[in-house]
Amino acid sequence: MKNINDPLIQESLRELGDYVALPSVSAKEQAQPQTAQFLSKLLSTLGAKVKILDDFSVPLVYGEIKPKQASDTTILIYNHYDVQPEEPLDLWESDPFTLKITTDKLIGRGTSDCKADLISRITALKIYRQEHGDWPCNVKFLVEGEEEVASEHLPDYLAKYHYLLAADLVIWESGKKNEQEQFSIEGGNKGILCFELVANSAAIDLHSSFAAVVDSATWRLVAALNTLRTSDGYIKVPGFYDDVITPTAREQELVAQAATPDLQKKWNLKLPLLKNKSVNYNLTFSPTINIEGFSSGWEANGVKTVTPKTASAKLEFRLVPNQSPQDIFNKLTKYLQEQGFGDIEVRYLLGESGYRWDLQQPLVDKLIQTAQDCYGGKDQVELLPSSPGTGPMYLVNKYTHAPIVACGVSYSKAGDHAPNENIRIQDYLEFIEFFGQFLSKV
Repeated sequence: MKNINDPLIQESLRELGDYVALPSVSAKEQAQPQTAQFLSKLLSTLGAKVKILDDFSVPLVYGEIKPKQASDTTILIYNHYDVQPEEPLDLWESDPFTLKITTDKLIGRGTSDCKADLISRITALKIYRQEHGDWPCNVKFLVEGEEEVASEHLPDYLAKYHYLLAADLVIWESGKKNEQEQFSIEGGNKGILCFELVANSAAIDLHSSFAAVVDSATWRLVAALNTLRTSDGYIKVPGFYDDVITPTAREQELVAQAATPDLQKKWNLKLPLLKNKSVNYNLTFSPTINIEGFSSGWEANGVKTVTPKTASAKLEFRLVPNQSPQDIFNKLTKYLQEQGFGDIEVRYLLGESGYRWDLQQPLVDKLIQTAQDCYGGKDQVELLPSSPGTGPMYLVNKYTHAPIVACGVSYSKAGDHAPNENIRIQDYLEFIEFFGQFLSKV
């Protein structure tokens, strides 16, 4: 493992501190041009030829380094520089945009998701060049600023600049050690469809005494929501599962071999787990429906006796490969109409397709073997064909034509998107060592 006192490691921590200090919250459209300029300078100092692509409202940073000795291999490092909002501030134990370094942790917004991942990869490349005098292969960087808001302009950027993106392997934005401290390597993620349902029942909120004769928007929306799934999580929209691809034998084998997280204990769950199949199978292969939020009527302190005129709910489907967000939205809209809820307004918010593969490819074999060597053997490395989360993997694969693997510096208690987001210094140093060792085998 690398020594934290190594000059290049210390330099990386200063760079990470400068990076975290940029409050690049995409939901607030905050500090994005400044962060793109910071990354341009950082990659230029590394020796990359850099372009800031600013055709659309949020800039994308592209960089490329080539060894003096020509290489037939190209690795593309995808990352995003935007982060989630820092709120609630009162739960932070330190300034979210000041990197706090303790004896064992690096704390600050974006440390886990996923600013430290990019800095760790850059640091491994610096160390490799210092030790070998050249780069291991062609390396490209693609760093966007809208991943946390569903990569709104990434499709436009990739369609326009697709000629820059050819690669043999994409190293995805981030990754972690799981609850059993195994180093995770993942080959995909789920897609998503976010939508909103809105019910309206009157021109104004009514005195609640009229509930004797007038139904409320709230009850109307609750009734519509109750048609969407069964108690065990099965989604009742006709045709929802029609395009779901059955996982391959290899993909199912990887999932069956993975350690099962004890979610009941981890989160002190008050409700039983949904058990259509195993926990790992559901997390990897099963589409889901979730109510993100529900709003109606009086929600402040105290009592206000009204029959609400409006109710709205934000929901999401997590989708698996071959399910189209737009197709699912159309089926949902038709289903609600057929169930007698044509008065419910259905609003499309965002959508991304899913991507998954079985992690079998020569360059990935080298990465997996390197991980097993660096992290303590085969039993200490978890291989999964997909994560339960979502990102633009499908889109990046479409334009790079390269397999994608996710792995990184985080761990199971990092608190992504939450106050006091952090990574462990040991994991950061171990990943730099691992990635450097992998580069030496490319």
